[in-house]
Amino acid sequence: MNLHFTFSIREISEVRDSDQVLKIPMYFTVEWEENRLVVDEGHRSWDDDSTGPKDENTEEAETLKHLWRPNLEIYGLEDFHNHKILGEMAGLRITKTKFIKYDTKVTIEISCQMDFNQYPFDKHTCTFQVGSYFYNQNSMTCTSQLFDPSVESDFVERNLQHHIAWRNLSSEKGVVRLTSGSYSACGFEVLLKRKHEPLVYQVYIPCILFVTVSWISFIIDPKIVPGRMSLLVILFLVIINVFNNVKANAPAAASSRLNAIESFIVTCIFSIFSAIIEYAVVLSILTLRPEPKTTNTYNMPNGVHRDIKPRIKERLFILIENPRILDAASIIIFSSGFIVFNLHYWFIADYDQKITESEL
Repeated sequence: MNLHFTFSIREISEVRDSDQVLKIPMYFTVEWEENRLVVDEGHRSWDDDSTGPKDENTEEAETLKHLWRPNLEIYGLEDFHNHKILGEMAGLRITKTKFIKYDTKVTIEISCQMDFNQYPFDKHTCTFQVGSYFYNQNSMTCTSQLFDPSVESDFVERNLQHHIAWRNLSSEKGVVRLTSGSYSACGFEVLLKRKHEPLVYQVYIPCILFVTVSWISFIIDPKIVPGRMSLLVILFLVIINVFNNVKANAPAAASSRLNAIESFIVTCIFSIFSAIIEYAVVLSILTLRPEPKTTNTYNMPNGVHRDIKPRIKERLFILIENPRILDAASIIIFSSGFIVFNLHYWFIADYDQKITESEL
C-alpha cells in the first residue's frame, strides 16, 4: 500500500532555540486507496461539483471512524494540535476510484537538533518525517508533495530570528531505521539561517568602539593616573557586562567551548585588559626606576665616528628612561593586531565548514 501526503505550509510561526523546537501550522493531507469500498459508479452524486471536484464525494470528518485508516507516526513530534471553530477543521473525500483523502488544519511542533557553536552564524536543517507506525517499508510506502509558501506572490515572512527556506526530503532520509525494522518516511526539510545583522549593531560595533577607545589611553600622560586608569577600568567593566548579557541571551551550545560571538567579545576583553597591563608596566617603570646620577657619553677613539648600534642592555636603559616609547609601540601593535583579527573573523573564517564538521 502507498500513502500520499500533501503538506500545504503557510509559514513557520515560531522557532524556540531554548527547546530546539519548530512550530509549523499547515494543512496536512493524507491519501490512500481502499479497494474494499463498494462504489456505485452510476450514482448522480459523482457528477455533482457543488461541494468539490467531480468524481469525488465529500463526507463529514467523523465518517473516518467507520473506515480503515493508517496509523501514522511523525518522528520527533512534540505536539500535534487540531484546530477547531464550530467543529474540527477537517474534511474527508472519497473518490470514484476508491481513494480516500483526509485533510485537516493542524499546528505541529517538532524537535530539531541544533548546534549553536557558531552562533550567530549558525545554520540548521530541521527534518519533518511522517510514516507508518506499524507497517515497515515492505508493506507500506509513501510519496509526498510540498507546497512551498515562499513561491506565493502574497507570501510575507514572519519576523523571526532566522531566514527560512523549504525543500523536499532528501533521499537518504526517506527510510527510518529502528530496532523493529525499516520504515518508509515522507516529509520535507526546513533550512534555518540566523539573521546576525541585528547583533552587528547591538554587540559587535559597540565592542569594536570600546577597544578603539582604549587605545586613547596610550596618548594620555601616564603620570595622570586617575584619568588613564579610570578610562581603562570603565571600558573593561562595560565590556564584561556586555559579555554577561550576550552569554545570558545566547542559546546554549552543546559543547563547553565558546561560540563565535563569545569568542569575539573575549578577544575584545583581552585587548582592553592588555592595555591595562601595559599601563601597569609603564607606571612601574616611572615609579620604580632609579634617578639618573650621571650622563652616559660615548667617545670615539682617534676621532673616528661611525654608527654604533646600542646593545640590548643599553636599549633597556633607553626604555626605562623614556617609557613613553612603550606607549607609542603599543598603539601600533594593538591596532594592527585587532585589525588582523577582524579581517580573519569577518572575511577569512569559514563558519559553514565549521558547522558541517560539528554536525558530523
